[in-house]
Amino acid sequence: MEAPHGDLEVALLDDKVVGQVLPDAKAMAGWEEEKRKVDTADHKVTCTGAAAASCAGKPLSGSVRFSSGDVVVRFLVDTLPSRDAAAQRLKESYASYAAGPFKKVDTPVLGSESQAFQGPLAEGEGVGIVVRSGTVVASVTSEGGPVDVAATRKFAVMLVKRIEQAQAGKAPDAGPGVG
Repeated sequence: MEAPHGDLEVALLDDKVVGQVLPDAKAMAGWEEEKRKVDTADHKVTCTGAAAASCAGKPLSGSVRFSSGDVVVRFLVDTLPSRDAAAQRLKESYASYAAGPFKKVDTPVLGSESQAFQGPLAEGEGVGIVVRSGTVVASVTSEGGPVDVAATRKFAVMLVKRIEQAQAGKAPDAGPGVG
C-alpha cells in the first residue's frame, strides 16, 4: 500500500528547519508577529532545571503567534522521529480536544491525516485544526472575532505546504495564498 501524499518518513529534527517551517512576517503579511519560540535539539529553550530529565525523546517543537485586530492565530509544530511516533502524538492531540468542550468540524483532510475542532479558546470561541504530515504534528488555532473555519483551514494548508517543502529539502516559503 502506498503512503498518502506527504506521508514521508523524513524527520525534521533540526531546530533551524523547525524555525523555517513556522510562518514568518512575509508569509503572514498584514499580521503582527507576537511570540515565536523554537526549541533547540538539546531542549534548552523549553526544558530547564528539574524538568530537563523528562525531556529525553521529546519532540522538537516550535510555535508562533500572530494577531490582526481582535483575531489571534497560533501555529504549533512538533517534529517526531518517525511516522508512528507522530501518529501517536496526533491521537493524543485529538484526545485533548475531545476531552474538552470542543466539537468536531468536517473539513477536507490535510497532510497525512487531520481533524478540525471548534470550541472555547483563550480569546473566545475559535477553531483548531490538528494535522499530521509524515513525522510532523502541527496545529493551527484562530480565535477572537467571528469563528472562521475556512480562514483557519487556509492557514493550516499553508503550514502543511511549508512542512512538505522542508521534508523535500526545500526552503519553506509557502504563504496563505496557496491551496
